[in-house]
Amino acid sequence: MNSMKARYLFAIVAAGISAFHFQRAIAASELAERDAITEATKRSLLSDDFDALESASVAYRREKSRTPSGLWKLTVFYAGIDEAIGQCTKGRDPAIAFLPFEEKTKKWVEAYPASPTAYIAQSMVLSLRAWAYRGCGYADTVTEEGWVGFRQYISAARTILEEHKAIAAVDPQWYDEMLIIAKAQGWELAPFNELLDEALDREPQFYQTYFSALEYLLPKWGGSAEEIEDFAQDAATRTQDREGQGMYARLYWFASQTQFKNDIFNNSLVNWSQMKAGFDDVIRRYPDAWNLNNYARFACLARDKPKTIELLKRIEASVVPEAWVPLSLKQECAHWAAQP
Repeated sequence: MNSMKARYLFAIVAAGISAFHFQRAIAASELAERDAITEATKRSLLSDDFDALESASVAYRREKSRTPSGLWKLTVFYAGIDEAIGQCTKGRDPAIAFLPFEEKTKKWVEAYPASPTAYIAQSMVLSLRAWAYRGCGYADTVTEEGWVGFRQYISAARTILEEHKAIAAVDPQWYDEMLIIAKAQGWELAPFNELLDEALDREPQFYQTYFSALEYLLPKWGGSAEEIEDFAQDAATRTQDREGQGMYARLYWFASQTQFKNDIFNNSLVNWSQMKAGFDDVIRRYPDAWNLNNYARFACLARDKPKTIELLKRIEASVVPEAWVPLSLKQECAHWAAQP
């Protein structure tokens, strides 16, 4: 659930990364395992080790394997591709910086013409180039040249995905990239929902699809708190057989990261009773320290003192500082919970 671009505590010690290293990248914690997969992906992409990239992505896609917190390893893999591109292009002229990665993914496609992963990576390069032209500011801060580059390369990224849908859409990341493009191009709600329904009919358990759909509904993109709540309820219903109420908790957890921060109980329509039930379902399946620390943080923000006291006691020996933003919040919650 944390940003895939963050750097954490684990380092790959081998000089070269192969498919073997991907499969052996087992770490003691959620953040360490994410970092292991991300680092392996980055090194393989930067060294043109397409065999390793293929082996890893095929395994993650076929096995639907998860990190200790329940996140799909396939999501972390693609975050590694995103991070490798971002680190090598940040702050540079997009017209030059992205050319090596366009060539790199072209070679990947030539080596593996039936690879879903290769086409998705090729589209990601173009999409990231589009955002490099636009920048991350408000729309009224974007130059005309920036808009031209943005529209050109978002359209090119979409073309790659649509032309190779028969091959690439077996990977749920294909739909995630298309949903990102749909938001960037300002699709109307009806075609957006049609794409979303197709994605979830094909793979209803891929968390990242829900997260990308939720971003479309955030107030900063023209959505509303009411639309977020409706979507969270629908998502919980769709995944109830496997997740219980877990998807409701995960979606508001994601919404707090991308929009509401620690004011989520003031600025959204989240129902804490339902979110708490969702976290209980998450913890039953994935009792990782990362999940428990975040559960404790939300319990404190919701001013649920009994649950906060219970969870703070459970994490005494396994505090994850990255879950507490700002870090002082952990001490503040402990102080508040200790008061009569």
